[in-house]
Amino acid sequence: MNRSFTKKWFRIAGWLLLLLAGLSLGGCKVAHMALPQDMHGKSSEMTVEGRSLLLFSKSMQFGPYHVTDVHRGWTRGKGFSIVGYSASEAEQKYEFSVNESGRTTWEVQCTTGADMSKLKMKGFLGGSLTIESSSSQLACSLKKEGSEKPSKLVMSQSAKDTALKGIMTDGATQIDISVTHKLDTSSFKMSEPTGYVFSIKGRPVGAVEVINKGTVWFNNSVKPETRSALAATSAVLLLYQDITKTGK
Repeated sequence: MNRSFTKKWFRIAGWLLLLLAGLSLGGCKVAHMALPQDMHGKSSEMTVEGRSLLLFSKSMQFGPYHVTDVHRGWTRGKGFSIVGYSASEAEQKYEFSVNESGRTTWEVQCTTGADMSKLKMKGFLGGSLTIESSSSQLACSLKKEGSEKPSKLVMSQSAKDTALKGIMTDGATQIDISVTHKLDTSSFKMSEPTGYVFSIKGRPVGAVEVINKGTVWFNNSVKPETRSALAATSAVLLLYQDITKTGK
């Protein structure tokens, strides 16, 4: 049997088992990712609507944030060209827009399997941050409405890690992104990520669940501009998870 085909279906099977585990552990109630203790009772919850479990969605929505113009590949002539990273050099590419209040607030382009040494050489993160190279990597350029310079997101997975972790930064504020494999109904760790937690200076400010339909949480004290950045970052990870599940 073709190895890539086998790998793809093992990945899909793992996600289906994760979904079933969430349902069975929680009875009739669908299990969610485990949130940091600091976020319990202090966060607003938004269910993701329009996201497919097994197919790459064309659009989705959570709260006031509409993720639109979703494409595999890059159709816009920008993004990684600003750091000398062409579309032909990216393994798997995707792009999308985030709309708030009827206007486009973010335009995002991402690639998986990015060459970290090249991104460092081209100054993708300004030369001030170090991301460990690995075989599993994600890099994104996030252009905010009215901003001259795009924000950057870089995530990687080292040999000792079980999933991606990394940062999103606009050059002034850094959002740290960590993974969790836990459900809120069990102390056991699942084989696949259940979600990602966003922190600023060690304080959890949000989270995105990548199982089931998907759910996004923002700490109630987070400012609107930070919420907007967290929404764009959440969309990056929801769509990245769709790519890894289908194996395309």
